Amino acid sequence: MEAKTLQDVTATLRDLYNRATAAGRKKNWDYAIELMLNVLSKEPMLQTARQELRQFQAGKSEKLGFVAKLSAKIKASMKLPKIKVLAKKDPFKAMREYEKLLGQYLYNSSVLNALADTAAAKGAFFIGIEALEIIHDKHPNNEANLRKLAGYYKEIKDGMAYLRIFQEIGNRHQNDLTTQAEVRSALAFSTMHKANWEKEGTTQEKVHKKEDTTAELVAEGSLHNESQAGILVEKYTKELAEKESSETRRKLAEAYSMLKQYDQAIEQLTLVQKSLGVMDPAVDKLIEAAYLANIDVNIKELSSNPDQYESPEEQITDLREHRIKYRLGRAMGRVETYPNDTQLRYDLALMHFETNNFDAALEEFQKARKNPQRKRSCIIYIGRCFENKKQFDMAVDQFTEALAEIPDMSKERMDALYYLGVAREALEQNDKALECFKEIYQSNVNYKDVAQRIQKHYK
Repeated sequence: MEAKTLQDVTATLRDLYNRATAAGRKKNWDYAIELMLNVLSKEPMLQTARQELRQFQAGKSEKLGFVAKLSAKIKASMKLPKIKVLAKKDPFKAMREYEKLLGQYLYNSSVLNALADTAAAKGAFFIGIEALEIIHDKHPNNEANLRKLAGYYKEIKDGMAYLRIFQEIGNRHQNDLTTQAEVRSALAFSTMHKANWEKEGTTQEKVHKKEDTTAELVAEGSLHNESQAGILVEKYTKELAEKESSETRRKLAEAYSMLKQYDQAIEQLTLVQKSLGVMDPAVDKLIEAAYLANIDVNIKELSSNPDQYESPEEQITDLREHRIKYRLGRAMGRVETYPNDTQLRYDLALMHFETNNFDAALEEFQKARKNPQRKRSCIIYIGRCFENKKQFDMAVDQFTEALAEIPDMSKERMDALYYLGVAREALEQNDKALECFKEIYQSNVNYKDVAQRIQKHYK
């Protein structure tokens, strides 16, 4: 079902709508909510009315104290079962009842989910999307909600919003192959609908067998030959001349990178980024990788042929400093765009740590530890930040917490034990430090300088 505007309703209903908005401007929330509910009872698809209602409900909810919020949730939980039964017989009446509950407290996820389900069942996905976006704003780490929201966007063929959601999910599971495949699928869906291609009648021209074979090698990660990369540049350039495709541009950029033509790779990736309309962290990292590779080529050239350049050592120093600043700038840009993405927070924290900005690193690691896949690593790095700040007692607390999370003798456990030992040495707790180093030594005698440290303790 399609949303309606004020132009689609009667003058009488518009007058009622205007009275409700006037009450809202005076912050007479209860009266404004009551009037706008009357509007929606007569025309449930009037999107502007529902948007105004949300403002009224939010205004009221933000002033509620803890007890009032809790009371509203309890009352809603008692009424929800009956309303869900009603939704099967009269969905629009049920939606009105859900809105009444949201008028008591807007940020009730159970009610918002029920409203979304009822609206979606009638094909009014725009109502469901609005409800799920409210949940997302308050609970950004609720992945079940994100996937449900993505499904709604797919139903209305909003490719950009669908991609945005899966990028957010993918950034949390960067090492999960299944999730990354979903992100690529979302990108393809987004590209298709952004270009307004029709499912029927769109076919790709057949390409030469040699080109197809080379493309398969790229997918398998087994392409390293520059002549093969040259074949792909020709293939993808021809395809782009026939039909625009972000995925093809991405592949073309990869082929250019194989040829070490990094400027051309960056150009293609920048076009991909612009076509998406939103910053894709994965594409941004590819742009960064190409730019850094270009810097590394220049550093290698200056190092290999110093006689051919003026002040090569000074140029190398400048390039290395620029390299660090560039990496830091890109990492900060990604976090500014996606402040709730804990993986990007982790990446930025590592950059601050590498540049010895331990206060900034500490702040980012503390935020990034909400990422379950990075939690243990973050705890260790937080300890190392304290250690570098000479706050050894707090460092000991962090390393001890990390060890409780890592029972098996993995690299992470050895890292935590090693830095715990270093911190205990600084606190002159030599016996305890020795126990840490011995536990590592019994598993890996070549780990860092643990053998020398043990020898020093025995002497």
